[in-house]
This record gives sequence, C-alpha cells and structure tokens, in this order.
Amino acid sequence: MINLKQCISDLKETVSVFSETSAAKKKELLVVCAGMKLNSKKIIEQYYDCLLFLLGYPENEELYLLAKTEMERLAECVKKLPKDKIAQLERTGIAYTQTQAANSYTLINWLLKIYPGQVSLHSFDETGVHPKEVLRHALSEMEFEFAFTEKFNPIKWLETAAGSKNKKDLLLCIIHLFDRIEASDLIKDQLFESLKIYISVIPKNKELSKGFGNFTLHKNYYHTNGLLKKFDEREVINKKLPAPKKLSESEKNTIIEKARIALFLLNRETEPVVYCNADGLLFYELEHGLSIALFSILPQRRLPLESYIGFMMFKNGYPMAYGGGWLFGNRSLLGINIFESFRGGESAFVFCQLLRSYKQSFGANYFEVEPYQFGKNNPEGIQSGAFWFYYRFGFRPVDAELKKLALEEAEKIQSTKGYRSSYDTLKRFTNSNLSVNFGAQPQPINPSIISDHITEEIKLKFKGDRSAAEKYCIHKLKTDLGIELNKTSKEEKIGIAKLSFFIGFCLDTTRLSSSDKNKLKDFVLEKGRSEFKYIQICSSINFKKLFVEGLQKS
Repeated sequence: MINLKQCISDLKETVSVFSETSAAKKKELLVVCAGMKLNSKKIIEQYYDCLLFLLGYPENEELYLLAKTEMERLAECVKKLPKDKIAQLERTGIAYTQTQAANSYTLINWLLKIYPGQVSLHSFDETGVHPKEVLRHALSEMEFEFAFTEKFNPIKWLETAAGSKNKKDLLLCIIHLFDRIEASDLIKDQLFESLKIYISVIPKNKELSKGFGNFTLHKNYYHTNGLLKKFDEREVINKKLPAPKKLSESEKNTIIEKARIALFLLNRETEPVVYCNADGLLFYELEHGLSIALFSILPQRRLPLESYIGFMMFKNGYPMAYGGGWLFGNRSLLGINIFESFRGGESAFVFCQLLRSYKQSFGANYFEVEPYQFGKNNPEGIQSGAFWFYYRFGFRPVDAELKKLALEEAEKIQSTKGYRSSYDTLKRFTNSNLSVNFGAQPQPINPSIISDHITEEIKLKFKGDRSAAEKYCIHKLKTDLGIELNKTSKEEKIGIAKLSFFIGFCLDTTRLSSSDKNKLKDFVLEKGRSEFKYIQICSSINFKKLFVEGLQKS
C-alpha cells in the first residue's frame, strides 16, 4: 500500500508532466493524498507546492477543483496542529503560519491597518541603530534622562517607552513615535530602515497566504493540450496587446493587496507595489490564464528621469512572478523573478508576455537585464543555464568580447551533439549586462551617464552650489519652456523639482522648435501627475537630437 511520503513524491514528479495519461495519474494521487493525515513539516511543504502548481497549471476543471479542495483541507490541518509544529512552518507562506520579515515603515503601517491585532515586533537586528538614537526625537523634551540613557538594550528601552512588554504594543509604540517625528516621509523611511526592525505576522485567517492569495477576475485556463514550450517568440511579443481591463477602485485595491501580501510572504517588497494607489495601476488579461498588473509609484517617490514600473504576473489569479522595468524613452532595464512553486511551467511564455506588455504599453524597444538575473552571485542561475534562456529571446552581452564568445558557444551547441557551456564560461557572461533591441533605433543613452553629466556640470559651473544651480535651471524652464513656478499645481511642482536639472544641464534649449518646447513642457509637468502619460510623452521625444554637445556622443 502506498504511503503518504511516496504519494507526495510521486505527485511532485507528476505535476509538471502533461501526457495522455498524466491527468488520470494526478487525479489518482490527489485522491489518495486526500485520505491521509497531514502532520509532517516536509510533507506539508511539498504538498503545498504541488497544489499551487496544480491550481496554476491544471489540465482540467476536475483537477483544479480537487487541488482547491485539498488546499482548503491542508489549511484546516495546519490550523489544528500543535503550536510547536505550526512554528516549524514559519516563513513558508502556508495559511495560519507565522511570517517574519524586515519591512518599510509604509508597508508595516499598511499591515497594521489591514490585519489589526495580528502584527507585532519580532526583534531588532544587532547591526541596526539603537531605537533611542531615532525615537528620542519624538519624546517630550523633559524626558532627557530616558532619551540618552545607556542602561537599556533596544527591547528594554522600547518596553520602558511603551509601558508594556507585549510585542504588539511595542510595534504600535514605534509607529506612534515615528508619527510624532517632524520629517518628510522619505526621511522617515530612511530612519526606520536604520533600526533594522523585524516584525512577525500571525494571521487569524487563511487569506494571508500563498494558497489563498488569489483573486477571480477571469475564467480559469485549463492545459488540456499540455504546456506551451515551443512557439514563435517574436510573434507573441508583437501580438497586439488587449486594452487594459476596466476595473473598479475596489478591484484595483484588491490586486494591490494581493501583490503586497505575495511579496511580504517572500520577505520582499518593491517600491511600485508598496507606493501605488488605484489610479496608478494598469491590468491586462493575457492568454493561457495569465494576467499582469503594472504598478506606478506615487508622484513624490518617483525616480527623477526614469519611470520605475513594477509588475505582478498572475496565473489563474494566483501571484506567480514579480519584478519591474526602469524606463526612459524606448529603453527599459528589466528584472523578473518567478515564484518557486510555479517553476517548471511556461516560464518562456511568461517572459515573452512580460516583454510584450512593456514594449506595447510603454513603447520600449531596447531591453537590458542585469547579471544577477542569469547567474551573478546566483549559482542556481549558472547551473540552470539561465544565460541561454535570455539568449533565446535575442539578448546578447553588451560587452563586445563576451558577445563574440556567446556567438561561438551558440555555434558549438548547434553543431556538437551534447555540448554544454562550462560553468566558468557561463560565469564569464555575468561580467556584462545582456541587451536586445526590437527596434531600428540605435542603443539609447543610459540614464546613469546623464546623472554623472549633471554632477560634473554643477561642479564646474557652480562649484558645488546646488541652490545656485537650481535657480539657474528654474530660470531656464521659465525663459525657454514658459513654465512659471508660481502658476503650477502641487503635482506639477514635483515634476519641476525632479526634472529641472535635466532640462537645464542636458538639453540645448537654443535649438528647440515650438513643438519641442510644448512637448518638453508637458514632459516636465506630467512627471508629477500620471506616470503612464509621462512615459508616453517621454518615448515620443527624440532626446538624442536635443542633448548638449557633452551628451551627443554618449
């Protein structure tokens, strides 16, 4: 008679197999598992991952419903486990289990509002700043003795400040004191980060988990014909993107919540997901049960020149990949991370859909990926040959010597049966970014070159006096673009603050046509309004012809 351990092992081997008999085999194994107790950490974790994959990549509706029923049962089994066994499942993202993470001031505030009574202080990292060094600025001035005392470690000091030893009270005390500090949100974030606080969330319901972090906005997709592994990449990338789905504010907020929780359970957070609201979200329904949410950042926190647009990819409504693109003109630096439970599925198709979404939504034709994505400080990426995954889509090393080596390796793979690039060769490739250009335009300028140019100009022309440099740039905006600071809105002033140095030091405004002036004016003012409209304007401007001489050759 098959035991549970063997049954889970067989299911693990079978979930990503699609054949004439695979659906029946998966059903048989699920039915057997359904009749067995779940009380082992290893078994629960393995089964959980199998169920997530089956929910994302079901062969038919029956298998989907079986996996969903089993996910419900698994959650109830975990809920009834002894406390010591539940503790063994910490940081797994399984329903009713504890998650510990180091998060931003903003995200912790949000968690406290969404999950009241479930979030508490866990600990301070020993490399962090002592809380008294930051929080004494929120105390009464008459508490000078306590503010500067050397007697207490971080926890003891906080217990004294809070008048409680309860970890939930301690976290609330930190947040309360931070609210009293008179500083911008950006400064508060940096001060909070310096404390290196770890929080703990013990959920009261199953929604705060990977298995129940889904939403239902469209019909499920069933892989009756198996997984899509071979296809025409360019055809998928160039296939016309559907219009963004019209969503209510409530639906958008649900997507933002699901994305934040999915990242929190990985001890991750990205700025676009954390600092996004319903107005800054686009959502597309794609093929094969895929959908993508694109997140823009609130105006004050946006990058000054590039647009950092984050994404969360969903499969049948379950978060399955995340990352972001850093856009300027037709250029995008791109990063993607596929959740472990969904690896072995249609990763190439998912990446194609990502390129399609950024290319068509934002006008990006030139893409770069950084070395970590294919192996730098990431042995798994080397061993899996991730470099060749990107090569499939046309990505080549930016470095000319490594580009030549890649071509030689590709020819060997084609001509020599069983040939594989060595570990050392794949590691060499991580000394360069990879890029692909889907358009006819030459490689666009890297924004870091622009940033260095501005610093050099301030040094040479203003001897480091940035206030004088700012006045000069603001004056150029007024005289050359007709932008008057006292006639702009709060949002438009954000755009001016972020882009005045770019206009002042990087563009030859003496050569502007009236059309150029109007576009650049909209470009500056839109930065503090809609990031999506800003990207459209940005991609329509030929900055190359407008750059000052020092940037023309870059």
